[in-house]
Amino acid sequence: MRLFSLASRAVAALFVPVTAFAFQSAPVQPMQVGATGVVTVAPPVPGASGAPCVVNLLQDAGVGESDFNGPGFGTAYTYAPPAGCHGPWAKVVLKVNVTEIDGVDPTAGVYIRLGGIQIFASSLTSLLSATNQPLHPSWQAERDVTDLASLLTQAHNGVAGLRPEQNLFYNELNQEATMSASLLFYRASAATPAQKTADAVYRVSPDSNTVTLPHNIVRAYLDVYNDEPWWFTCVTQREEHSDRLFFSALALGGGNYQGIGPSAEGCTGGSFAEIGVSIDGTPAGIAPVFPLLSSKFSFYFANTVNAPIQPPQMLSHVPYRVDLTPFAAILNEAGEHTIALSRPATGYLLVYLDKGSTRVSGAVTLNTLAGSPGTPTVTDAITIGSDSATGNITTSLDRTFDIQGFVNTSRGRVNSSVHQTSHFQNTQVFHNTGQDGVEGQPLHYQQDLTLASTTSQHSHRTRAGVVLNDEVRNASYPLQLNFAMDGYAYDNGDGPITYASSGSASVEQHRNLDSAYQKGGFGFYNSQVREDFLSSRDFDASGSSNWQAQAQYRFNDNQGSCYQSALTALNGAVATEANGVGCPNGQNHVRWYAHPDSSPDSLGWAH
Repeated sequence: MRLFSLASRAVAALFVPVTAFAFQSAPVQPMQVGATGVVTVAPPVPGASGAPCVVNLLQDAGVGESDFNGPGFGTAYTYAPPAGCHGPWAKVVLKVNVTEIDGVDPTAGVYIRLGGIQIFASSLTSLLSATNQPLHPSWQAERDVTDLASLLTQAHNGVAGLRPEQNLFYNELNQEATMSASLLFYRASAATPAQKTADAVYRVSPDSNTVTLPHNIVRAYLDVYNDEPWWFTCVTQREEHSDRLFFSALALGGGNYQGIGPSAEGCTGGSFAEIGVSIDGTPAGIAPVFPLLSSKFSFYFANTVNAPIQPPQMLSHVPYRVDLTPFAAILNEAGEHTIALSRPATGYLLVYLDKGSTRVSGAVTLNTLAGSPGTPTVTDAITIGSDSATGNITTSLDRTFDIQGFVNTSRGRVNSSVHQTSHFQNTQVFHNTGQDGVEGQPLHYQQDLTLASTTSQHSHRTRAGVVLNDEVRNASYPLQLNFAMDGYAYDNGDGPITYASSGSASVEQHRNLDSAYQKGGFGFYNSQVREDFLSSRDFDASGSSNWQAQAQYRFNDNQGSCYQSALTALNGAVATEANGVGCPNGQNHVRWYAHPDSSPDSLGWAH
């Protein structure tokens, strides 16, 4: 794997300098060299002008897994809008603090829901010491929730807790954490005017996907969270029958055991993932799935890639926005509507209403997604012997679809369209030898993965030939992962136990996001996010060695915002840091309305 130089001179951002502007947000404070706790290069959410009104949702609230059979429990709380600080607001920011008390499940995570709407989700870091003891790390995360302002204008009950584990094998393990969370409301002012946000928000999840909606919807968007780790490492159903060659305690997957079990290791079902969205049974949109990494890659690899620098989206899962506006006329029809997701994901529906009408008619005029089932092409070239499995599996899908519709609003007919293209290719190369569970047999498990996932969504709305908005969002999620483990099996009378003698893991992951907006009466707005993460570690009988990591985050827009942060780490401690490199005057400056955290942007500030 290609690692950047660990010298601080090599972490310069690739930015074109921009002209200085007046900004409301202060530069982020640098992190401390030598830190061994959780650190991140992710940017804070800029506030608007003036002191915010603060509503505390949680204060050191305990959450955790309950027992072997239970999916976990949360802590209930109540929310009321800030007194004397009524909206519409210029900005609303959610701040979260998590302290991990105990835990060994690398696939668990925390969530916060308000009125049933998930407003925050993350993975747990599960940092362990050299002797596999929990380090109880504390960390912070922020999220721009201004688009959820209509939800925040009324009192609601809420709950915060742990997401159920992704793997039932882990259910006998306890996971505990404490959480604090607060909402910061920034009043509107001449410098930071109130944003125009969605008129209503509705929950969409596997257990709550039927909604009753108003009949004057003119725009609709679905923000979708994906919380699944390791799907990109799965093999096909054919490999399932090779049993111990793929279901190995040495395998990639973050398992917490030394024996063989039906875990994420060698998981079957294939390595393709997307979240299909349907409305009343009709395909309506597609969201790509980000390849989330867990905090460790196997039982033997604590802190594989996340000590102390965290992989992208580890501390805050950013939802992907699906434009459902061409289906506005269908959503306006009488009766309940079912908005279903094809994977165990969760999200919320944002709708904008026609204030001049109580009922809006229209139709969907084109939907080529309905005839595109999205079945990937799988080339399985694995050669399976009695004690070996070598070769590669390639999974790929290229698709393009168009959806068009119109609504007859109180101001005239509005035509809308969504054109989306995507490319997905996942190539995994295996070199596995030795039947896991056979006493005394040398074992080798090697998996090298290359993933390319890109999605471009182009949304367009016009009225009487005039462009109301034109948006292009491009997302690219490249991932290169190399993993190898050697070991042997030994039976002490209680069944065979697998032991690792040496191993190595390396990862290079990027998150590239480009957005271009045109809005009537405003003009053009462009923004760019580049997030890079690289880490490598290996160990042998003498212990870990060659442990290094590097991360960099860059954001800029055409309004003068510029943010850059980079960290390198050696042997579990921050080695170098750089902030503001490539920005004007070497300082991070971000406009108050910008979304440097890459959360969906509705351009509600562009009046």
